[in-house]
Amino acid sequence: MFDTNILIHLAKDNSLRLLQRINPDNQKVYISVVALAELKSFALQNNWGPRRLNLIGLLLEDISAVTISDNLTDTYAQIDAYSQRRNRLFTEYNFTTARNMGKNDLWIAATAALLGLKLVTTDGDFDHLHEVFFDVKRLRPADLR
Repeated sequence: MFDTNILIHLAKDNSLRLLQRINPDNQKVYISVVALAELKSFALQNNWGPRRLNLIGLLLEDISAVTISDNLTDTYAQIDAYSQRRNRLFTEYNFTTARNMGKNDLWIAATAALLGLKLVTTDGDFDHLHEVFFDVKRLRPADLR
């Protein structure tokens, strides 16, 4: 599953080589509909032109967007409570202070967790969830240029 920041990097790559580097085995790629909405908002706010919008359209043809449903709400609640160190199901945490996740990131995390998908991202917002709810693969932005 790709985080929004990965989609933004992919939108800057006309050759599609970056997608091949990120996904060398050509596995099925998923995104949350939340990441799709964030990407569209980012494109609008940054006045992306037709070339970049067409590239995103091509990329999205091969990516499955997972919608938000009632099935995600329990997982969302578990991850949010865990991030605040207030989840009764856990007695130990791999972090010392609460992690205030953005609501969109919580939906993306819940989707990855419920579907058992590895989350590919460039930021550390999901690090505390690694190997607890799902695997996180963090890429350095410099490596995506």
